[in-house]
Amino acid sequence: MRTLLSTLLLLFTMILSAQEIEENILENKTYIERMAYFKANPLKKGQIIFLGNSLTQGGKWDAYFPNQKPANRGIAGDNTLGMLYRLNEIINAQPAKLFLLAGINDISLNRTNEKIMTGIRSIIYQLKSGSPGTKIYVQSLLPINNDRNIYKRMLNKEKQIDELNKELQKLCAQEGITFINIHPAFLGGERLLDAKYTTDGLHLNNNGYTVWADQIRKYVEE
Repeated sequence: MRTLLSTLLLLFTMILSAQEIEENILENKTYIERMAYFKANPLKKGQIIFLGNSLTQGGKWDAYFPNQKPANRGIAGDNTLGMLYRLNEIINAQPAKLFLLAGINDISLNRTNEKIMTGIRSIIYQLKSGSPGTKIYVQSLLPINNDRNIYKRMLNKEKQIDELNKELQKLCAQEGITFINIHPAFLGGERLLDAKYTTDGLHLNNNGYTVWADQIRKYVEE
């Protein structure tokens, strides 16, 4: 039943958003280059994987966790649909753990939380079905700082981020997987990303990545 539901959700998402995938992801230069890099540097069986967007791509996860040697499968600009498109590589690798951060680029494309959650559910259901031994960790979205943000599409998105994080936490409870709420650790005010952690109001600097690594350390190293 779960496999059928996962398939239906995926088909619904893909049919609804095929044009968005093609225009915003598959023809993106960064996406193409990263996919070529992934092909040239395949995953190892049973490894820890970080899956996400530019925030994930910017993390030096193998340096933060040298004993675990995690793989970075972040792509700048990627969204839930792009992650679904490239999920087979991860399922084939049967990772021991997967750390997911997704949704902020979907928000920037004015997708509703309902639509975003459909994509995230599909990711989780496919992982559970195709790689049942994988421990899945869903990380909350980070806050943003529109006092410094150069990305105009993120204006007035703070409330949507908060609401999406609540939906993610609820989904994780329903699915029996771990939700890691890293959002509060980055706050410098109500719904405001602390300026000392960001380069542009959205992305993190080295201090920000240190905080992130510390927030998830026990889950990576356990």
